[in-house]
Amino acid sequence: MARPREFDVDEVLSAAMERFWEHGYAATSMADLMDATGLQKGSLYKAFGSKHELYTEALARYEAQNYATMKAILEAEESPREGLRRWLRHVVQTCSGQGTKRGCFGVNSLVELGPHDAAVAARLRKHFAGVEKLLAETIARAQERGELRADRSPAELAEALFLFAKGVIASSKGGHPRARLQRSADLFLDTLT
Repeated sequence: MARPREFDVDEVLSAAMERFWEHGYAATSMADLMDATGLQKGSLYKAFGSKHELYTEALARYEAQNYATMKAILEAEESPREGLRRWLRHVVQTCSGQGTKRGCFGVNSLVELGPHDAAVAARLRKHFAGVEKLLAETIARAQERGELRADRSPAELAEALFLFAKGVIASSKGGHPRARLQRSADLFLDTLT
């Protein structure tokens, strides 16, 4: 008879996610994960199978949390345009906050593993497509209200906005000051008006 797990899977995934997010996949050792989670190597392997499987589960957790947060931000404002502005501010705050240069776990994963890990690349493509769809829906509402330019489709503007956000994220890892990133984000959104 198998012994029941003596740890909270959500807590372990959160701790692993934070460690991978801060250091990346390759630079995070099993010893680092043991330290972060408080579990022994055998427990981690038994629960998750491998470091890679733990990584992909942590990434899935991040994607779900990221999407839920983004949706809540975009839908919290009466004005869809202001929802987009708040989301861009959230991106800047999250990726450049607390003196870190950790960027976005999803974008970091795309850069580090995407070129040679088909499973991670496919997972991220699906997540990013969902993000762009949510942006397009918000942009369509903003266009209906006359808050954003209507000479481009919501899908085109969502693609441009999301690519810009990814650039902001990459720049945050390079140490660009938060004020500069925020100024650029506000300017970019103003160009969509």
